[in-house]
Amino acid sequence: MILSSTPKKRVSVSWKTETHLLLVPDTWDKFTDLITSTFDIKQDFQVVTKNGAVVSSVELTRDGDELRLKSSTSESFHDNSWITLNVGGHIVQTTWHTLTKKKDTMLARMFDNESNWRNRTDSNGAYLIDRSPKHFLPLLDYLRNGEIVLDKDINPQGVLLEAKFFGFAELTTKIEELMLTRERKVLEPLTRDDVIRAIITTPSNYILRFRGLDFTGADLSNMDLRHVNFSHSKLVGTNLTKSDLYGANFDKADMRGANLDEAYTAGVSMEGTLLDNASLVRCNFEDAKLKPTSLLGAQMKGVNLENSNLAGVNMRVANLRGSCLKNSSLKGACLAGADLEGCDLNGAELYNTNLRGANLTNVNFEDITTALHMTHVT
Repeated sequence: MILSSTPKKRVSVSWKTETHLLLVPDTWDKFTDLITSTFDIKQDFQVVTKNGAVVSSVELTRDGDELRLKSSTSESFHDNSWITLNVGGHIVQTTWHTLTKKKDTMLARMFDNESNWRNRTDSNGAYLIDRSPKHFLPLLDYLRNGEIVLDKDINPQGVLLEAKFFGFAELTTKIEELMLTRERKVLEPLTRDDVIRAIITTPSNYILRFRGLDFTGADLSNMDLRHVNFSHSKLVGTNLTKSDLYGANFDKADMRGANLDEAYTAGVSMEGTLLDNASLVRCNFEDAKLKPTSLLGAQMKGVNLENSNLAGVNMRVANLRGSCLKNSSLKGACLAGADLEGCDLNGAELYNTNLRGANLTNVNFEDITTALHMTHVT
């Protein structure tokens, strides 16, 4: 007589990071004892399928099943045993202690009672978190280290949203402060090095544009800045001495207190430019090849233009009150309607200069090289 025996079922059982193939015995007690000895488990556990269904009898197992173990006691949440998270498809390991460190956060509450998460695991037992891993992982680092550190390729705005979502009030404040710090750095004035990098990387047949940028206090002396567009920019206190500014555009730029001594300024455009207290000693604004330089409506109170060549320059309705144009050439220049009160024109050349409607109160015309009747005063 031949006796047939039922072949034993072989199943895979996973616990934390371990997985073993086990033969299912004929009773449940024997099966749990086998599991306990195999994984050296010293706490109560449940056996569940990859879909989260609880298995409590060997009759409920099938050959080839993928089973995993889950702790059935809440005490395990407070030790440092490692757990696995599946964050948006990215697998990461951490500890219960790390996840529950900030008790007032939603992340800590999510893991303080495992029963709430029995059906929220993937097929390998990793807890599912449907968030962006790139922006979630900095939260784990913050829990581990107490500080927020973001790589350059991580947008702090994304991490801020994660911090708000999981209720990290303190971290939210820190990220907002970090964002303000980065914004302030972006808004810091550009430097000589920034300009050099821009010049090097810009093709020679392109016009370099710095429209609306901040160059406060920058040292741009002795540089080739021909045809560069600085319109609407802030160049307060900027050093442009001996630079080649041929054909550059400074329209409506703020150049108060800037130093342009001995700069080559032929053909520049400075319409509506603020030049109060700027220094333009020995500047040359004349070049027959270009259209006349325009300083139309420029604010130039207290400017030093001594020994400068301003021949043909349009300074109509400009404010030059208290400025120094000593020994300057204003031949053919237009100063119609300009405010020249208190200006020093000692030794200036005024041949064919248009001074119609200009405010000439207390102007020093001593030693001018051209008789006033050779100018257009009325």
